[in-house]
Amino acid sequence: MAFSLQLLHREDFEGRTLRALAGGAAVGIFAALAQRILHVPVDPGLAVVAAALASARPVLGYTAALRLALCILPALPYFFDAENPVPQAFSGAIAAALVGLVGQGSERVGKAPEVAAGAVAAGALVPLGMYVQQVLDARFFPNGGLLSALLGFTSVALFWSVGTLASHLTLHVDPVESRGSTLENTLEGEAQELVGRTLALYRQCLGVAMKMAPGAGRSELVEVLRKMAREAFTLAESHSGLEAQLKSVAQTDVDAQVKDLRARAAATEDAVARRQLELAASSLGEELNRLDTLSRKRERLLAQLHAQVALLERARVSLVGAAGSEASAKGAQAAQLAKRLASMGEEAPAPISEPEQAAAQPAPTRVSH
Repeated sequence: MAFSLQLLHREDFEGRTLRALAGGAAVGIFAALAQRILHVPVDPGLAVVAAALASARPVLGYTAALRLALCILPALPYFFDAENPVPQAFSGAIAAALVGLVGQGSERVGKAPEVAAGAVAAGALVPLGMYVQQVLDARFFPNGGLLSALLGFTSVALFWSVGTLASHLTLHVDPVESRGSTLENTLEGEAQELVGRTLALYRQCLGVAMKMAPGAGRSELVEVLRKMAREAFTLAESHSGLEAQLKSVAQTDVDAQVKDLRARAAATEDAVARRQLELAASSLGEELNRLDTLSRKRERLLAQLHAQVALLERARVSLVGAAGSEASAKGAQAAQLAKRLASMGEEAPAPISEPEQAAAQPAPTRVSH
């Protein structure tokens, strides 16, 4: 069985790491000044708190609560008088848990397994960051100073932030499920809802299928389910690509430009200028026709995606009906269901081919001379 490790919200993690480094560097400067002016050492755990405060993007409505919690809760391990680096490790775990729960921005609240994974990994890496800080001081900065504090506290913040990467990792044993989860996180709107529904139906169908008796019939049934899900994901990816193309060009702006050029051509008295304006309007008219074709293709892809989700709904109903039968009959039913679902998939409308697109495309707009 193939395993797939998926990284979610990579951009969020990268941005949070950069902000954490800035927070650690700021504390490093503060620590150097405190040591030189006040002769007061600053605990490396403060770099963790600063990194968490700088990197957190609170969920709407939790800004004040998260900031206050990050200032108070990570300090609790220091009251138990444990030896270093135990307080710093627990402090890093608490800070990572808070950031993973309600500090990832927008309205995304962290799930319990993700929060726990990030907290454990961050807590484990904070002592490693402190060790790197000690090595840097011993090898390169035996006399301390600003650069020593800057690099040392930044290292602690970096290792803490790298530890939070665990909250962005998801392990899948099914490559189809991994593909669907990745796709769902990149889409938006109706297509995202349909992909999410496809993923949920696929999991339900696969769960029922795996309860059937092992054999060739069950393997064939699982492969048919995977094929149906893959086809839905392919349609969603194609729809997403067209959506991006259409968003990059405002169709109303192109239409307005065509009308403006034609009006200018009709108003001008110079034959050469009129010819140039008419050619420009004709060229933009062809672009407008192409946008219309892409828009229709996008609607067809969305309709096909709806149809594919409906097929998975029918597959789920068929599987639930077969789940109540005797165990001895499930092996034979698996093969029958596989053939039935495969025939259902063949009934679905085929994707739009290039010749069909060309036939459906209207003739380019021409300007009479």
